[in-house]
This record gives sequence, C-alpha cells and structure tokens, in this order.
Amino acid sequence: MIGTILALALQATSAPPPADINKLAFIGGCWTLTRPNGAKIEEQWLAPAGGAMMGMSRTVRDGKLREYEFMRILPAPDGKLQYVAIPSGQAEAAFPVRDIGENAVTFENPHHDFPQRILYRLVDKDTLVARIEGSVGGQARSADFPYKRCPTAN
Repeated sequence: MIGTILALALQATSAPPPADINKLAFIGGCWTLTRPNGAKIEEQWLAPAGGAMMGMSRTVRDGKLREYEFMRILPAPDGKLQYVAIPSGQAEAAFPVRDIGENAVTFENPHHDFPQRILYRLVDKDTLVARIEGSVGGQARSADFPYKRCPTAN
C-alpha cells in the first residue's frame, strides 16, 4: 500500500510539463522600444524550460527607473497555462490563457482591474507586439508595445 502511494506521488510530481509552453517560445529573448517621450522599455524572456517561462521588464525615462515588472508563464493548478505578473511592486495578478495560435497568445482575466487581456504576437523575427486591453470605468482602453529585438552584443 505504501509503495503504491509513493509511486503515485512520484508519478504526480514527475508529470511532463504542458507542451503548450513550447508554443510560446517566440516570446523568448530581449525586446526593446523607445516611446516618443524618451521612455525606453526593455522586456526580456527566458526560453521555455521546466514547463515555464520567466520574464522581466523595466521602463527608464530621464535616467530614472519609472516602472518594472516580473512575469512568468506557467501551469495553473488546473494544468492550463497562465501569465502571472507582479508590476512595480503591486499585488500579483494571474491571467489564464484564452487561446494560443501561430506565434500569438492571449491571456485573459475579466475580474482584474486593468488590463483584463494581455496579448503577444510575433510580427516577424525581429518584431514582437505586446498589447494590453480592457476597460476602465466602462471605457475601452488599450496600449500597444511594438518591440524590436535587442541588438546583439559584439
């Protein structure tokens, strides 16, 4: 009996990670954009490994850190992927995956204040568009982040 319980416990902890995480490999890498106000936004994602992706971003303007965020994409308790963010020291928020397409993914949490949706779409090998969408006070809002791949160091 104990052997069976141990075998089941080991089987549960060594289950393979969801294959869907590998469909998000297109997000991996270093991405950057400069806004007209001079703000530079950098977002970096580690490639899928161990069933998860880890990311971080920062916004620097006038030589000062203005915003930052720590992100991860990993399975929720139900096994589906979720995007989990901790922006600029705020409370953690989770956005379950809504759909995954060819070089595109949408995460959605209709109960979150703003945004309610987070989207990533690879336009070409050097362009990744991140988008946040939702409503604030009943008004639809969105913001696009047209990132370019960071230049490689020589």
